Amino acid sequence: MKRSVITSMLILLSVHAFAQNTGRTGEEIVKNASRSNEKVAMPADGSGVYIGSGVYGHNGDMLTSGLCYTYWAPEHPDFDEIFDLCIKEKVGNTLQFWQGGQKGVNLAEKAHQNGLYTTYIYGKPGESAAQTKALTKKLGDTYLGYDFGEKFTFSIYNSNNENKSDALSRGVTLKSICDDYMNKVADHVDSLHRAGLGRVMATSANFSIDYEVAAGTEIPCVEDFPFGDLNLASALSRGLYRQYNLPMWGSHLAHEWYSWIPHTNPYKMKTLETAFQLKYMSGAKLIINESGNWALQSSLCPDSPMSMMPVLPGDPPGLHGRNDPRSGYGEEVREEARKRFSYIDDRSPVAKKYRKIIADFYQYCLEHPAPAGQPEAPFAVAKGNYDLATATYVSGYAVGNAYVLADENVAWYQGLPEKSWETVLNVLLPRRDILAPNYNLHFSGTPYGQFDVVSFAYDNVTAEHLLSNYKALMFAGWNTCSPKQYQVLCDYVRGGGTLVIGLCHLSTDDTRKYANFTKDDLVNGGDFSELCGVKVTGRGKRFYWATGPSTEPNELGFVARRRWGFMGVPLGELEYTLPEDCYEALAVDDEELNPVILKCKVGKGEVYLLNTWCYPAAANQDVGTGAVADSRGMVGELYAYVARKARGNVFITGPDFIRPDKECDYISYSYFPDAGVICMLNMDYENEHKCVLQNFGDKEFITLAPGEFRLIDSVQLRPDEKQNKD
Repeated sequence: MKRSVITSMLILLSVHAFAQNTGRTGEEIVKNASRSNEKVAMPADGSGVYIGSGVYGHNGDMLTSGLCYTYWAPEHPDFDEIFDLCIKEKVGNTLQFWQGGQKGVNLAEKAHQNGLYTTYIYGKPGESAAQTKALTKKLGDTYLGYDFGEKFTFSIYNSNNENKSDALSRGVTLKSICDDYMNKVADHVDSLHRAGLGRVMATSANFSIDYEVAAGTEIPCVEDFPFGDLNLASALSRGLYRQYNLPMWGSHLAHEWYSWIPHTNPYKMKTLETAFQLKYMSGAKLIINESGNWALQSSLCPDSPMSMMPVLPGDPPGLHGRNDPRSGYGEEVREEARKRFSYIDDRSPVAKKYRKIIADFYQYCLEHPAPAGQPEAPFAVAKGNYDLATATYVSGYAVGNAYVLADENVAWYQGLPEKSWETVLNVLLPRRDILAPNYNLHFSGTPYGQFDVVSFAYDNVTAEHLLSNYKALMFAGWNTCSPKQYQVLCDYVRGGGTLVIGLCHLSTDDTRKYANFTKDDLVNGGDFSELCGVKVTGRGKRFYWATGPSTEPNELGFVARRRWGFMGVPLGELEYTLPEDCYEALAVDDEELNPVILKCKVGKGEVYLLNTWCYPAAANQDVGTGAVADSRGMVGELYAYVARKARGNVFITGPDFIRPDKECDYISYSYFPDAGVICMLNMDYENEHKCVLQNFGDKEFITLAPGEFRLIDSVQLRPDEKQNKD
């Protein structure tokens, strides 16, 4: 059973009241986290992926009712019928049980006997730890683990009514929020391990699942659809898989609840098929469809079949369940509902479509097993330390749900740091208008290929990991820097990495002072000689237009008099500490020609320094001389250029053979070096799209039919040849 769209998508539930300095520090938790790193063996059926769906108990009753929210659970089918249907219709190889206790034991044993794999969410198998341990031992490899679901979410307070002055006087910081959150997660994960539940999974729709993994969670299963862009969820999960050497990563597809587009849209159900394909080609080895195939649950689309069910008479707006004394709930309402259960139970046309899509995808995987290993991702976007953004920028939401602080200090509302994620994602994961007239929130192309999101939570990342996996690393959103992180970045660059970073990302502040940080807030006092050969001597004058430094295009394509702006933000005042030939200004202000984007060669690598006293979103304006309607902005062009420089063995371009064109925005692709397989998907259901596939030097013109998913043979690499080493 799902929460409302607001709570599930933006993760704003209150868990416990915040208490500063309780328990261990986040650094201690990360250092001492106990997790299994043993890789999960793939299923014996040869599909290469665990495919399944949620199994709920149904009771023929109303669970909620309201003007917008009505949820009836039909009487049919029961658990035994679900088993029979799953086997008869071959709806995957995995069942996710929401039922615990002795019933959960019986269900798992029956699944085991029928050759199915088992995982639990919320309901714990067994009445005791001893029974649970005995069960999981008996199930062996057919037991995948326990998922604590959405138990933990970012929330400082259990009430928004706390006195503001009290909250501020306690000195709440981003670190104290994260420490508190990590303690809660770590304590719970440790208790699950002690209870014998094996590998612990998390199904969160929040962008901060990296903290749940840092606290000991072993398998991230992002709740796709409420999260937002499915490709971004994959990039984060895959990055965590590599960074923490996790057993597996997966996807929890909440399509029925959060696909949102109405059934009148001809591609409503096609998007579920697309979701399965995207996860297959992104490297997910566990894909669970949450609901819809056994019975419908959601009223979160305008013409959901649930809207055909009875609503309580005189029911006020909001969520009111059957136990609400104001509901007037009676047997006559239940009797009327029974007559309409065929709209929402397993007999319904929509439920049958869900089962067929899952069964067809499972059959496809039996015939075309999911490629072994993970796709090549030669560059990464950094998710900075204490970055508590949501995956979709919402200006009215407070960071970490800290409304008490945000109402007093607007810097605690989502702002330029969070909006800066849009600056990079609009380039790397463009979402085109493929579901018109409805909005496309979930499906993006990958014109520059797959990339990972690397989490800098508590700076638990090494230069060795970065150098062995990523040619380039680009910062976008919030980051609280530290001397440890600074040294990691220095070692990465000197070892041959390419880094895109701004002055804001080198601030040590954790109080959301992103608009007025000072030189003293910068790590190492602003002395970045080792990183990029400059010392920041102070905050400089505001500039309004950026331009190219020459009448000839430079490597970014910038030229003089083509102005980017207007900006209205300060530059950093710089002192140079390396020989002159180590630097190149790629963008300058148009009056005094001070560097706005400075390229610095250091050691074997290079740094692209955004020399503005602001986050990237503020320096990405483009309404000036020479501006174009579909501009990516100055910083967007920088991200695109570095992504293109860092591309891997397989990539796509337009007919110029150099860079992706607009056609490529509609194509998502990946290359699996362990399997020697390329996956290509046209995200557009109505139009064909063309590209040039460049595959280890070979160039092939490709035309993908509307919605086409294609596998292409490529080169299988030896371990020492791969950019990404799993």
